[in-house]
Amino acid sequence: MNHAPEPISFELPAKKISTQRASRPIVGAAAALSISIPHAIGVGLLAFAPLATLGSFSFLALWSAAVPGALLTLLARSKGVVYGPSTAVALLFGGMLALVIDAGAAASITAAQALAITGVFAALGFVLQSLIAWSGLARMARFIPVAVTQGFAAGVGLSLILAQIKGLYFISGAHWGALLGWHVGIAMAVVALSHVLQRLWPRFPTLLIAVTLVALPWLFWAPGVELRMAAEQAVFMLPVVPDWWAAPWWLVIDRVGFQLASLALLMAVVNSLEVLVYHQHLEVEHGQRTAHGPVLGREGWVGVGCALVGMIPASTSLSRSLTALFYTGKPSLRAGQWHALAMIAVAVSGYLWLPWVPMAVLMGALLITGVRMIPPPLWGLFQTREGRGGRLQAWVVALVFVGSSGALALLAGLLVATLDLLRASGEHAIRRIHLEGKLRSRHVRGPQDEGWLAPRMATVAVFELQGIVSFGVAAQVVEQVRSHLNGHRCVILDASRAPSWDETGCLHLIALAHELQKQNVALLLCGVHGLAAQRMARLHTYIDLDHALEWAEDQILASRPAAAAQADSAQADSVQADSVQADSVQAAALGELSDGLDPAQQAALRALMNSQRYAPGAVIIRQGERERTLLWVAAGTVTLSTSEVPEQGLRLSVIGAGAVFGEMAFLNGIARTAYAHAGAHGAVLSSLSWERFQQWSRDDPEGALLFITALARMGIRRLGGISQELRAAME
Repeated sequence: MNHAPEPISFELPAKKISTQRASRPIVGAAAALSISIPHAIGVGLLAFAPLATLGSFSFLALWSAAVPGALLTLLARSKGVVYGPSTAVALLFGGMLALVIDAGAAASITAAQALAITGVFAALGFVLQSLIAWSGLARMARFIPVAVTQGFAAGVGLSLILAQIKGLYFISGAHWGALLGWHVGIAMAVVALSHVLQRLWPRFPTLLIAVTLVALPWLFWAPGVELRMAAEQAVFMLPVVPDWWAAPWWLVIDRVGFQLASLALLMAVVNSLEVLVYHQHLEVEHGQRTAHGPVLGREGWVGVGCALVGMIPASTSLSRSLTALFYTGKPSLRAGQWHALAMIAVAVSGYLWLPWVPMAVLMGALLITGVRMIPPPLWGLFQTREGRGGRLQAWVVALVFVGSSGALALLAGLLVATLDLLRASGEHAIRRIHLEGKLRSRHVRGPQDEGWLAPRMATVAVFELQGIVSFGVAAQVVEQVRSHLNGHRCVILDASRAPSWDETGCLHLIALAHELQKQNVALLLCGVHGLAAQRMARLHTYIDLDHALEWAEDQILASRPAAAAQADSAQADSVQADSVQADSVQAAALGELSDGLDPAQQAALRALMNSQRYAPGAVIIRQGERERTLLWVAAGTVTLSTSEVPEQGLRLSVIGAGAVFGEMAFLNGIARTAYAHAGAHGAVLSSLSWERFQQWSRDDPEGALLFITALARMGIRRLGGISQELRAAME
């Protein structure tokens, strides 16, 4: 009775997880809050700064930091994500607002009208983000190199650092003096205190504690310096309701419509990239795989609604989410929810306490945030050689991000990654180089031909290609071919492992062929199919390496002096000339199989053989036939293949004049293992049946033994060639 085998379970050993960070979501929310508050005030005030001439606007920064993020927390519900307006979106929103106010100045545009027009174009950007999600372009994020994503995160962090340095100088009156010293000192006090507290209590959000401890003294003791505070004293105000009906739409669109649409497109690209970068981080570091399309779609449509009501749209916040994860240790929904509730409380109560908080305190918090956003591996750029190229690429992306924008940083990163990929692909595009002439075709030739070919095959260089041959890869292949040629008269490029070529790669190869032709060096290309074969039809192309090597061998044999080739030319002429006598054909057919036989034994052996001429392409033997007959090629060639139609199967071997085939069936009586066809010029064969050989062996056992010895010697030589070919393929 058969029993089903018991299922086998494979359990990997559990890895130790550091418990240094607290797992309570409220701790991560508090840490993210220490960034959101200064970020909301700093970036929000910059975004709404164009409204300064139209009335108070500080309350708009708080509401934009709280409400859109809270809506996304309710509707998107992604683990490990904290929502809020990103720096790029806020600054682009502010750029749109400035353009709208400037263009509508002639129509005495109001704040509500400006927010209406700006909100529509910001909503257009998030509609484009949703289209990116709907079209499936978000799936392209998996092709973004890690160096680009790390560089993007570092670019955001460096931008925060640079913005705070500029901000400290700006709030100090844009000049050096005691006021600047106070602001810098307060910011550095936040940084230093946060660092010290972090070392003492690594389980708590020390940045928020440091901000509070530095800001509290200013409530009770103020020096004789007028510091810039986070907000002006104001009363509680609700967000402004945009005025869509009275806004000067056509005036603004006519003047700056194209610029607004361009900023909307840039907003969609940059924000989508930032979202995808963070979710890629979640997948790599925490194993949380998320469908990028639905994430972008949900955030896009919520962003559309927020923009239409005059708020800065929120999305996945890279800085706040990473900070929360720094403390929670694993993705959690609760951290984002606590953060959203706290930001609503800040927006409601901010008018009471923000006027008492120095702006330098918040800038110090953002300085720490910027430093933490730079991935730790990037700090080891000059410490270790391993992965230095990737880190250098990341820093290039980061610096471009700081100097321009996220979109240009993405382009720079993809350009650097592409160049690095081309360089690496070019270095490994040549799988193996054969310069010693050890590679040979499957054309089995007579001993005289082999003796002539062996020392001269070193003039044939074979380069095995692999991978996609693109424009940059082809250029490096050409350079490597040039550098390795040393007296070679024939170059064979085996592209059977190159799945595709681009048009520029084909042109590089055609140019190389012309260059080598001027140097009297032949270039052969094999293993190319499809469109690439059509583009390079002017080159000497062959179906595989075996055919190319056979052509090179034929050219070497054709270059023999007339005296050396006299014996073999007589055999070749016998295929086409009817006047050749059968005796001479049979005598030539014996070749080295007659070694050691005296004339009488040779005559007896010839008497046992039958001779037959085959037309070009004629079938000589069929796979599966059972016939114990040994065949010699007296003249011409015979092709052994796996198919009855040689072009449809694999060419196993080409048997030349003086060589033998069919010995396995002759000696063992097994069925034929391949098809045999006459070559392009036909063939003349001599055959010996097993029955006649048995009769001869009884009459002359000594001669039969010498014959079997010669046959074994030929088989061993052929097996040696096959072994060498297999060894080259395995290597």
